[in-house]
Amino acid sequence: MDVVLLHGFGEDASVWGEFVKKLPTGHQYYCPDFASLSHLKSISDYADWLKAFTDEKGLKKIVLIGHSMGGYITLEFAEKHPGSIKGLGLFHSTAMPDSDEKKKNRDKTAAFIEKNGSMEFISGFYPNMFSETFKKDNKESIDKRKALSQKIPEEALIAATLAMKTRKDHQTTLKKLTVPVLQIIGGQDTFIPKEQAIEQSRLLQKPYVLVLDQVAHAGMFEAPELCGSFISTFLENC
Repeated sequence: MDVVLLHGFGEDASVWGEFVKKLPTGHQYYCPDFASLSHLKSISDYADWLKAFTDEKGLKKIVLIGHSMGGYITLEFAEKHPGSIKGLGLFHSTAMPDSDEKKKNRDKTAAFIEKNGSMEFISGFYPNMFSETFKKDNKESIDKRKALSQKIPEEALIAATLAMKTRKDHQTTLKKLTVPVLQIIGGQDTFIPKEQAIEQSRLLQKPYVLVLDQVAHAGMFEAPELCGSFISTFLENC
């Protein structure tokens, strides 16, 4: 089975490097990278880019799992190409659009990046992906990850920020999906609140939901064994 893992905002495809080793070997894994792309202006554009990737690889039916912004792209892809999806995963992500307040914050983020650059933005943003306990115990590894993210061009970060701001409400997309749908939820997640994510799970026809109370927004690092085991079960049912 072909499995596509899509990274999120402020990171690149290397977030899956070690995590893929936790997944069953009987599948083919693909980790496309949109981190440096600055010409895409909407989540729909990112979904079209992803379709071009799957076409280039000759992938007809895929399990698509997206982390954070990757989940937004995943849902857009599923709406456009429902016949291509064998299973869908939201890894710390949501089908809900930005609130008015969140949209204002996106504009502030874009302005900050334009003024201060990628390095300063990522320095403040990236550690928020992790729980306080994990940050305290894993400073060196987080610093290494942060250094990689600081290389993302500021134009690409701005483009992604504004694309997220204007994304569609995909709750109806979730309701319509008849394939298995995975949700991994972090109890300490400040980006996707636990209560909101659990409420979203009630939309699913075939739910596979994992709640990790001690994890924030990066289960692939904070709880790789648990997340890997759960996704393995999910893949068996796709």
